[in-house]
Amino acid sequence: MAEGGFVQDQTSDNVLGSQSLDILMLECPICLEELRYPKSLPCLHSFCQECLASYIINESSGKMASASSFSCPVCRRDTEPLNQSEDKQRWAEQFPTNNLAVEMIQHLQNTRTLTMCKPCQKKGDMNIPAKFWCEQTQSYFCESCKVGFHDLFHENCEPENITERNKSATIRRKMSATGCGKHQEKLEYYCEDHQILGCHKCIIVDHRKCEAVTSADDFRDKIQTTKIEDLLTELRKCVNSMEILIKDVEEQLQSMTEDQVTALKGLIDLRTKVNERFDVLQKELTDKLTASFKEEKENLDISRKKCERLMFAMQKTLTSSQDTGLKEDTVGTISLFQRGQAEVESCKGLIQELEKSSRSTSLRHEYNPDILTLDTKTSLTLGKILVHQQQRTLLTAVVCKPLSERQLKMTRKINIKVPTDGTDCTLTGVVLLSGGRIVVGDNANHKVKLFTENSDFQCEMKLGDRPCDLCLIDDNTVAVMLVTVKTICVVNVGDSTLTVKSNIKIQNVTENCFGITYNNNTFFVGTPRSLYSVPQNGGEATMLHNIESKCLYLGSDKVNRRVFASIHTSDPDAVAVTRLSDGTHTDVLKVRVVKGTTGIDVDREGNVYVCGRVSLNVMQMSGDGTDVRELLTSSDEIKPPRAISVWEDKVTQTPTQYGGRWRCSGQDVKQCPR
Repeated sequence: MAEGGFVQDQTSDNVLGSQSLDILMLECPICLEELRYPKSLPCLHSFCQECLASYIINESSGKMASASSFSCPVCRRDTEPLNQSEDKQRWAEQFPTNNLAVEMIQHLQNTRTLTMCKPCQKKGDMNIPAKFWCEQTQSYFCESCKVGFHDLFHENCEPENITERNKSATIRRKMSATGCGKHQEKLEYYCEDHQILGCHKCIIVDHRKCEAVTSADDFRDKIQTTKIEDLLTELRKCVNSMEILIKDVEEQLQSMTEDQVTALKGLIDLRTKVNERFDVLQKELTDKLTASFKEEKENLDISRKKCERLMFAMQKTLTSSQDTGLKEDTVGTISLFQRGQAEVESCKGLIQELEKSSRSTSLRHEYNPDILTLDTKTSLTLGKILVHQQQRTLLTAVVCKPLSERQLKMTRKINIKVPTDGTDCTLTGVVLLSGGRIVVGDNANHKVKLFTENSDFQCEMKLGDRPCDLCLIDDNTVAVMLVTVKTICVVNVGDSTLTVKSNIKIQNVTENCFGITYNNNTFFVGTPRSLYSVPQNGGEATMLHNIESKCLYLGSDKVNRRVFASIHTSDPDAVAVTRLSDGTHTDVLKVRVVKGTTGIDVDREGNVYVCGRVSLNVMQMSGDGTDVRELLTSSDEIKPPRAISVWEDKVTQTPTQYGGRWRCSGQDVKQCPR
């Protein structure tokens, strides 16, 4: 290492082998290679300038920027640079160059050249390396030629041993005359005040005011008596301590390595067991899903076969009725009539039977999406299989009327205020889904909430802004329009969960956004002055139509790919509803019977439902606006209506007023006129 030290003691040969201590002193303790541009610290340890600079930067990283020192990489002595204000990357350059090390490295490089024995070369043997150098004859000799030739003629001349083991001594002798790297003079003096060797020029220039300056020989004699032996004893103790510490670190590393191997094996074993457990859970869920599907499929197959047999029979009857010879066949005519009557009665009976037993069934695999989040605390589970069943209305021409010919009948009121609400609710949006699930938007509390049609509260989800209109995307997904942040919040709806699927920022709209609907993979948005389309994955909005008043709600006819916009106004003869279709707009309803239009939705037959907040009614009209009728009025004890949603034969409507109660109006098929 590039440490300051003493002449090699008698045991060094056993420790270092053929290498000399001085050669090891020319090795950088950081990179363990020969010193390059060596810099000496005040503690006399030397390092490559580049290595020292990197060390200073790495050690100071994470410390305060005002740190003014660093520790020596070898002895840990606190060391200050000459100029603390300079950038830390340049601190290493401030320390003095170890010129002695530079000179020794140069001499070592010169002596590394393999020299051959001169007498042997003259005898024709060119590959015998020399071991001795004779200053008097200026010749190199191998050991044999030294004894057999040199010593015979030069008895009083002692050649210099130039083997590897003696290179260090040779270098020291050559360096003794110019040991001072600063002045190229012999190091003859020692300053005890600064604890440094110097030539006579160093003493005169840098140490003339020092009190304890002696010759190097005197100081050597002074410390050789007891101090060196004491120091060597301490060094040996320190070496033993380092050996113990190194052994301890190696034992810790070995123990950690064994622990790592054990832990990795444990992880692999656990993963195998977890996989086996999840295989069992997956099989259980798969079996349940398969069994539920099989059961419902069998029921549906039975119903279908009954209908098919009866349908084929009636088709045969219809075919037989077209036989021209039937008019002359009295018995055949009567039989056909009786058979047809029986088949019609059977059809009505079968429809009534199926209507009692018919149910809408949906199968879903539901799980908590938080299990896919890395920092979640949710327990790992494969979720559950949900089987949704509800009574289903059979819409056939024989036993029931279309929605356009029915009247609404009040069935239920639901209180949607929950304990976590900070204020009374303002219901600005509602969506009715399969299975009786109802999602409402609470503008006052910045929430969406999930209920069942039986008034059971399931869950709620806090939003980052006020919601207005809600729309259906598919049977398990709704979109919420957040007003001031102009963002479409897409929400997954489970049986008892609400989770955000994505947030779509509307990029180039500056007005508040109120109405929203979804049709043909595109969102449609209403503002106080315009109607826009927005790509389903986000992006810039496209302005479709300018309007005279704000659009709070939008409805979608997905069958005919038409969008209906409710224009909130009470001005006489102003447009109340406009229709967007194929890039064009058509005004389909004006402010007359309905005023202050708010909520709007479309049923599966293409009928449009419009709420009149000022006129206090709910209207139904055809898609072209030609057939208009009132479904609910003030006589039905409704409050000013706000939002509306239609699902199959049920209509859900919310009031404008604050409070906590809202109205669920629906069509009970059994009570509706046939």
